[in-house]
Amino acid sequence: MTMVTRPSGRAPQPVPDLDELLADRRAADLRIDGSGAVAATDDPGVTPGRAREAARTIAVLAVVLGASVVLGSLLGVHGRTLVHNKMLPWILGRSLGVASYLALAALVVLGLWLRHPWRARFRRPAASSILWAHVTLAAATVTLLAGHLTALAADTYAGVGWTGVFVPWGAQYRPTPTALGTLALYALLLVAGTAALAGSIGRRIWFPIHTVSVLVFCLTLAHGILAGSDAYSLRWVYVATGGVVLVLQATRWIGGRAGHGAAAVLE
Repeated sequence: MTMVTRPSGRAPQPVPDLDELLADRRAADLRIDGSGAVAATDDPGVTPGRAREAARTIAVLAVVLGASVVLGSLLGVHGRTLVHNKMLPWILGRSLGVASYLALAALVVLGLWLRHPWRARFRRPAASSILWAHVTLAAATVTLLAGHLTALAADTYAGVGWTGVFVPWGAQYRPTPTALGTLALYALLLVAGTAALAGSIGRRIWFPIHTVSVLVFCLTLAHGILAGSDAYSLRWVYVATGGVVLVLQATRWIGGRAGHGAAAVLE
């Protein structure tokens, strides 16, 4: 548990570690009986924590389904010529790539904010809610990335192919920028895989690897700028997302160093 002291002299506010948040989620299957003792629930499938998580998942799925129906209707009306366009795989691949980049940017921002020294000043959103959104964005990033890679590999005009997707410098189209994306892919799989095993492999193993997430974002940002044919039109998207990540990472590092130097952060 990390304690951060406010300048006003008020009592230190706890900033929960990720391991503690994961433990709290596992403890959701326990209840406190009338005597104050902790006992296992008779039916762990209907605990309040799981019920809330299921409700949030259903709400997210409903929003995604509704947005898909609306976008699908619009594309069906206005995109008839696009379906027969030979550039459709490239357009899909680029669109899914931008979507996966935005999901990754939000994922990294929430991850940085989850352990940022300034977060102790705010009660909302709760750390558990941030963690839930962080995990959801991780799943969305991997899913969108899979679509991005499949569309580009299947595109005969892109010059990427399956070799270019999985082998660095194996693509004919802009080999080095494409290779940055391949390296980011493997780094992301390493980070996501170890994070998924966080409850069983220990903090000393998974957490140092998890800090590579910022490097994954930097590789992806460089890949998007250098490999994308429409990078100029998306320049403000890259500037905004890169700026937010840079500010959060810098202030988190400076705040942590200052706090330790002044003995304001205690482990």
